[in-house]
Amino acid sequence: MLRRYLLFIPLLAGTATTAQVSELGGTIGASYYIGDLNPDRHYPRDTKLAGGLVYRYNFNDRYAVRLQGLLGTLQAYDGDAKDSLQVLRNLHFRSRLIEVALLLEINFFKYRSKGKDGKNWTPFVFAGLAYFRAAPQAQLDDTWYDLQPLGTEGQGTSSRGGEPYPLDHYSIPFGVGMKWNVGRLDFQLEWGMRRTNTDYVDDVSGTYMNNAVLAFENGPLAAQLADQSGLEATNDDRARGDVNTLDWYVYSGLGITYIITRFTDCEEQYNWMKRKR
Repeated sequence: MLRRYLLFIPLLAGTATTAQVSELGGTIGASYYIGDLNPDRHYPRDTKLAGGLVYRYNFNDRYAVRLQGLLGTLQAYDGDAKDSLQVLRNLHFRSRLIEVALLLEINFFKYRSKGKDGKNWTPFVFAGLAYFRAAPQAQLDDTWYDLQPLGTEGQGTSSRGGEPYPLDHYSIPFGVGMKWNVGRLDFQLEWGMRRTNTDYVDDVSGTYMNNAVLAFENGPLAAQLADQSGLEATNDDRARGDVNTLDWYVYSGLGITYIITRFTDCEEQYNWMKRKR
């Protein structure tokens, strides 16, 4: 009796793991930034190449979790804007983007299921949490300088104080996509936004500081890169950015993953384990 019971346990475990699939692959696409230097979130200005690695674990034909690493670039130039005040401000930045995200995917259809309702394609939505690093730079005389240590908005000065803003942040990714399955290959086309917890992806957030005082306390380079409008004498305490909004960024891409393990039922799992011996 005990022996029959012990043999029955793996059958229950196998039923619980129906359609579990692991995938490994990559993604390539483009990223762009939304913030004080590009306030229109629907306009993909200064789009740059991005890509990375993907691992996906499918719990069943409806739900999957994805671990993803991305490398890309975020940048924007006031000089490219349609707003004349933005053009006059004349700021710019670029930043190398490093992101690691954990995402939950929900399929609309029963994806790769053997049942009568199963499909080899499905729309899906995703959301999750991501760590990212963005260290903004600006160019002067053909040289790019890191902006955070300079304190361009008076960070660290006697009048404003405070610490430099951090370079490591978190974001909330969410978006939509489409999946196709061809044998052991999966193709995923997606578009996703990232809501960040910072307003300093671009080094722009608060107000201008007196340019002469900034040059004296943080150095002439900080003063030059803080205000490139040519109006230094009249910009004291005027808005340099919008302190009430946070920065965003977008990644859209095509992913290709290879199915590295696939257990559709207990018998297949048993046969797979047998072949591995």
